[in-house]
Amino acid sequence: LKERLFTHRNILITLFVIFLFLRLFVNYSSTFLGADSIKYLEVARNFPYHTLNNNQLFINHGPLYPYVIYFFALIFQDEFVASLIISLLAASITFFIVYRLFMLLFNNFYVTFVALLFFTLSDELIIAASIPLKESFTVMLIILSIYYYIKAVKFYDKKSLLLASLFGGA
Repeated sequence: LKERLFTHRNILITLFVIFLFLRLFVNYSSTFLGADSIKYLEVARNFPYHTLNNNQLFINHGPLYPYVIYFFALIFQDEFVASLIISLLAASITFFIVYRLFMLLFNNFYVTFVALLFFTLSDELIIAASIPLKESFTVMLIILSIYYYIKAVKFYDKKSLLLASLFGGA
């Protein structure tokens, strides 16, 4: 029974459930919509013009994150809810990318488990996945870029190098 219960897959699933639990059910009462959050939501509302309420072009941040909010808002009918879902989804995807990255680097489940444990329990990343900021989305893109770059170098894969450039440039 012990061998079937404590498999690598079951341990990973349990850790991911804890990961989701911490991001869904931990409340931060001091979190509020600040300057960047409001601007991302407003730029998403003004798609594709990339402007704020005063019709001034918003050039302080790139357009990718607000445009992703816009497309998710088409599904969920609310920019705020869409941005929260993007943050949670990006953090969840990053969990599995970190797993793949550490398995690619070390090919050792226990080293990967420790890395995922630190990633799961990181207070800053828990907060970032719970508010409508682009930090979770940016971390996902950076980790994806690093993963594909290392994969390209390790296996001489041109497709992975192209993907690393694509995710790193976004």
